[in-house]
Amino acid sequence: MKPDPTDLGPRIRALRLARGLSLAEVAGGTGVSEATMSRIETGGSQVSAPHLYGLAQMFGVEIADFFHTTTPLRGRRSLTRAGDGTAFSTPRLEARLMAAELRHKAMHPFVNRTTAHDLSQVGGLSGHAGEEFLHVLQGPLILMSESYTPLRLETGDSLYFDATDPHAYLTDKGAEARFLVVSSAISPHPPAQDTQP
Repeated sequence: MKPDPTDLGPRIRALRLARGLSLAEVAGGTGVSEATMSRIETGGSQVSAPHLYGLAQMFGVEIADFFHTTTPLRGRRSLTRAGDGTAFSTPRLEARLMAAELRHKAMHPFVNRTTAHDLSQVGGLSGHAGEEFLHVLQGPLILMSESYTPLRLETGDSLYFDATDPHAYLTDKGAEARFLVVSSAISPHPPAQDTQP
């Protein structure tokens, strides 16, 4: 059964309140404005994948916790049939989280789709904690990053990289790229917050 995407905001709010955090504290810790954070919680704005990573780090939870409230499985096995997975859209891309019901994972696998061909369409570059492995299912895929020149990847190509380097995924104008991304898990213990403005 696929979750209702409108549940995402209320679940983020519930996790925030359970930890006694204010909107301002969460906004400051994730780099979004307080107004945007409020719209995310009420369903008026979509949350980006990098912000999900930041929220998971702040709350000490896994990304899957934003989509499921079921009891964690004890086994280390999770089957996702073709076309299944927890689907959600962000301003940057369309994503499908695999093995969403399996908790305490060392990796977070996503199947992503993008038709964006310009950085302005995805809100620029953005980094997050951890490392990523990507495999192009349908190219071309263009990886933009802060540290390197644009990298063009074709169907079947793969890349392992440091996800803290701000990056974004694009494709050619009029094209569609589909790709598997496996992100390393974020530490459940959030780092000390920087108090500098």
